[in-house]
Amino acid sequence: MPAPPFDLHVPLTGALLALASWLGLDRLARSCRPNGLLRPLLQRARLSISVTLLLAPLVGWLFDRLDAIGWDLPRDGRELRDVVLTIGVIWTLLRIKSRLLAWLAERSTGPEGAERAFLIDVLDKLLLSGVLLLGGLQVLRLLGISAALLLTASGIGAAAVGFGARALVENLLSGVMLYVNRPFVVGDAVELPERRLAGSVRAIGLYYTELVGLDGRPAYVPNALFAANAIVNGSRRQERQVLLSLPLRPQDTGRLAEISGALRADLKALDGLRPERPLLVHGGWSEAGPELRIEAYAEGDLEAALELRQALVLRAAELVERHGAALSVRPT
Repeated sequence: MPAPPFDLHVPLTGALLALASWLGLDRLARSCRPNGLLRPLLQRARLSISVTLLLAPLVGWLFDRLDAIGWDLPRDGRELRDVVLTIGVIWTLLRIKSRLLAWLAERSTGPEGAERAFLIDVLDKLLLSGVLLLGGLQVLRLLGISAALLLTASGIGAAAVGFGARALVENLLSGVMLYVNRPFVVGDAVELPERRLAGSVRAIGLYYTELVGLDGRPAYVPNALFAANAIVNGSRRQERQVLLSLPLRPQDTGRLAEISGALRADLKALDGLRPERPLLVHGGWSEAGPELRIEAYAEGDLEAALELRQALVLRAAELVERHGAALSVRPT
């Protein structure tokens, strides 16, 4: 049988291998448990493996043909084929990594969700850095770039850092320290008082951290600022102080002591109070008239503090009314 024109058996073989890998991985994925991890990983790797098997022999064959017709190319087809295969392996590993971490994130719920999300973020960056570093070194080796040249380039890079890239290095090192020391994790509400920055942490990168303010606008803060300034992490406080000043009518001044004592005894059984912290209830006087002053402590969660505040107001209003007094509405 005569050979195909232009010796097409190499790209045709690659196309058949790509098709066979797609069908084989698809069939293998369908045979796995629907809710298991192996099925989505195989489906994720299917595209990159098939495309790599299609392009690698095609690129090698194309460069060999160009070399055969007289083109003076710096690399032969075999070297370029290996480069494409290496890039395909990197691509496949990154696709598997993203699906694996997404699968882990879907199961990071409950009280330990923030802790697991932080670990997943760290694992994501470590895997990404490792795959790109090792894969990049392998590609450079296949292209014939020597280690001596890499060392020379790193020396030039070090000189550049010394002359103009200090901020870049500071932010990168500060990003690493954020992962090591962990002053906050994704989801925490943090504040930099000296910089007048505050918000909820949406993402922690190696160069900057994304904060989302109360108005919903994101702020991308260089990590060096966290290393050089005090950080207030409101999400980690163990308790929140709840202060109330409830105004009474001027004619209820004589009942202040009676109401304060009864309210102090009544509030001790209220849910949401931290029992080890003092509960202070006493009468006071402001320019507008008499008032009840309550100081209590709730758990560190903001929602718990708001619920306790509401419960205190309702219970106090009920008890004030029971003693023949009433809360007063005063203009602000």
